[in-house]
Amino acid sequence: MIASRLRVLWAGSAALVLLAVAVAGARGEEAPAQGQPYALVRTLQHLQENIARGDVRAHEAQRALIDQITARLGAAQETVWREKRNVHAAVAFVLGGGPPSVLERLLDLDPPPAGDPALIRGALAYAMGREAEAREALAGIDPLTVAGHLGAQLAIVRSALAVREDPAEAARLLSIARLLAPGTLIEEAALRREIFVEGQRGDIERFEYLVIQYLRRFRHSVYAGNFRQRFILLLTQMDFARDVENFLRLEAILAQLDGPGERDLYLHFARHALLEGRIELARFAAARAAALSAGASEEEARAQFYDAAAAIVTPDFEPAAERLLSLDPAALPETDRPLLAAAMTSAIAIGDSVLAPPEDEDPPAQIAQTEPAPVIRRALAALAEIDALLEGRQ
Repeated sequence: MIASRLRVLWAGSAALVLLAVAVAGARGEEAPAQGQPYALVRTLQHLQENIARGDVRAHEAQRALIDQITARLGAAQETVWREKRNVHAAVAFVLGGGPPSVLERLLDLDPPPAGDPALIRGALAYAMGREAEAREALAGIDPLTVAGHLGAQLAIVRSALAVREDPAEAARLLSIARLLAPGTLIEEAALRREIFVEGQRGDIERFEYLVIQYLRRFRHSVYAGNFRQRFILLLTQMDFARDVENFLRLEAILAQLDGPGERDLYLHFARHALLEGRIELARFAAARAAALSAGASEEEARAQFYDAAAAIVTPDFEPAAERLLSLDPAALPETDRPLLAAAMTSAIAIGDSVLAPPEDEDPPAQIAQTEPAPVIRRALAALAEIDALLEGRQ
């Protein structure tokens, strides 16, 4: 119901106010006076809830709505700021993406606005990037004592200010933020941040729990794609990617992803492990990716390549080299073609030693030119083909 009404946000200020009234009525609330800051900001928060659910149109409408609210708050009578909930709404608005100028205006008012001036100063300092000032101003304000979504936003801000010096406290504050604003974009953001804080702290069990929560509840969020990219980078830095036994702990997490998402993570790990020289892990992840890939697809070609490239340094050299030779370089993404060329070069070097005939103790005075093994000849030809393909892309 809310999502369908959001399309009118582009129509202007009057439509925006009507939407706020309609949403309040739909939730059984008393219709707010037109133009009240708390009502306008509540509308933005409802929009952002839809963003957390993956509504792309809501995300596209957010900027226009923020601009509309900024204009309305800038034109508001000074008397509206004598009400604490309007002041809190202005602070929440700035912490939720609004411009700092909204709070600068409040600090210039005489008489001053209602509420704690330290909250306004701290939020403004944070929005302006003045972390030390923000930390000092907000240190004495307990998020649990601040009503509504603002308490959750304050917890996120204080977490960001604490994370470098006290990651445990940052994680605690993010947990509070999630509890204060369930089902909102604020919770989604707090959960994303808490995952990375716990990952960097090395609390594997807590990390696993939080990731599964995020992927179950916010997998369709507009910000989930960015989360996955950062998540992959974090995982490669953690003990998960150390060996196969530890990597198996990831399976419960990856099972929460959709098929393509799970496959892509396995491909990433296979490639990363290959580059790191973790042969067993590279082959394990490649096999998992291959099982999730469609036949004759780029993903299947990548999985086969990573497995074969890892296997050339094992006793399975010859079949691995044959599989490398069977790959079409054009079937791989451009970023993998130099890696394929490097694998071919390694295969040739390994093949020269593995397949070379044994040396005679008393070699003849004149040594005939030895023909390279067939697999080496084919590898040299394939390497020339890859070089030509790479040169053609330059």
